Amino acid sequence: MRASEIGCALDCDLSNGRNLHTGGDATDDGPRINAALAGATADHPITLIIDGSALISGLFLPTGGHWGIAGLGCGTGFFVKSGTNNDGIHNGPPDAAMPFDPGPPVPARGAKVSLSNFTLNGNQGNGSAGNSTSGKRQGLTGRVWYCGINLMNLDDITVENVVVVNTPAYHVRLSNVGNVKVSGCMFWSKGVNTDGLHFDGPANDIAISACGFRTGDDSIALNCPEGHGGDISRVTVDNCRFDSLSLMRLYTTPGGPRFKIDSVSVSHCSGKLQVPAFPIGLAPGSRPNSIDNLLISDCSLEAPAVLGVQENFGNITLRNVTFMSSALLAGFLAPTGASIPFVGASLSFQNCRISGSGGVAVSLGNGSRIDQVGFNGFTAQNSPFLGAIFWGSIGQLLLDAVDSNKIIAPTNDFASIGSVSGAGVLATGWQFPDAVMADSVPYISASTGLPSVKINGVVQRYLP
Repeated sequence: MRASEIGCALDCDLSNGRNLHTGGDATDDGPRINAALAGATADHPITLIIDGSALISGLFLPTGGHWGIAGLGCGTGFFVKSGTNNDGIHNGPPDAAMPFDPGPPVPARGAKVSLSNFTLNGNQGNGSAGNSTSGKRQGLTGRVWYCGINLMNLDDITVENVVVVNTPAYHVRLSNVGNVKVSGCMFWSKGVNTDGLHFDGPANDIAISACGFRTGDDSIALNCPEGHGGDISRVTVDNCRFDSLSLMRLYTTPGGPRFKIDSVSVSHCSGKLQVPAFPIGLAPGSRPNSIDNLLISDCSLEAPAVLGVQENFGNITLRNVTFMSSALLAGFLAPTGASIPFVGASLSFQNCRISGSGGVAVSLGNGSRIDQVGFNGFTAQNSPFLGAIFWGSIGQLLLDAVDSNKIIAPTNDFASIGSVSGAGVLATGWQFPDAVMADSVPYISASTGLPSVKINGVVQRYLP
């Protein structure tokens, strides 16, 4: 079904919403498109071919899915009409997104929505002009925000080669969703609350690839407590570019033990971020290991920190990650300004490096603790410490391979480290207090300056 064949005027300039031909008012094609897709069902799926550029006062499409919109390239698509006061595209009736955070119970999901090869201009205004005329640019605070695309309670979602720009709030919100594939998309808007891809819990099996993000807020948000609330699991992000506030926010609780995020992989990405690339947590009291199995690999990131942590975590692995630091004590992992302590089980660095002046691998504060921090390949250009501990502790520091040439010392506070071990301790050339060393690990003793080893707790001269 082509939009031109169902009577759509397709006379809208996607850059400004005006009539392509006269410069006056464009025709609202939203009602015709809504009527054409209203009959989509599992037995009768409908795909609209948007073969031009349409002004819309919101597309409110079947709640249960089984519909799609396919454009003919980024010159085709939609501009959201001024005063719409709603999402550009969503499933369900006009008020389907109210309330924005309904809480439990979690409803059953529909299925099969496909969006591809078009542009959506969300017509961001100032609260009195643009999509929202509610008095606030984002929408109605505490009730509903106006997104570019808002898909709720669905499985099997595909968003491919879609450009979303100039949105009042989130570019794409996905709430209670599963089996989501987003690829080849661009998200570009200014201002707070303009998250690129915003996931509310529960959500599962999400794949994001080859996308570009230039947003005024989080590029990707995994926000378990929002929407109906629930766990988020199995998320992959690959080959994306970021120029935003953050790369990915992860949080599981607004306070007290709630939900969990598990199995998140971010690979082959690069970006320049204004805050830590991965802000983890918002409030105290998260459950143990609430963020678990986070893998960041083959990435190059310029930011105040890679991980800004204020929530408990299980296993975090950084592999082949370059952190471009601009401050003396900026950390791959660093505390946030909220002074919320956390407990982490394992933080592993594998062939990672700090590029630029200053920077440390781990900066601990706020009384936080990490049970094990391991290094198997780590370099820096000009670092004061491997780990800077201001108020916190590390249970075990595992040094299997560290290039210490441009790192002055392993830490500023050995008293806050339970033990040091690893095959690469001696090769660093650093001196270690005898008391902190594990048995059978060769090291240079800070008390004698000589190669030493502890056997059954007794320090002996090490003779290889």
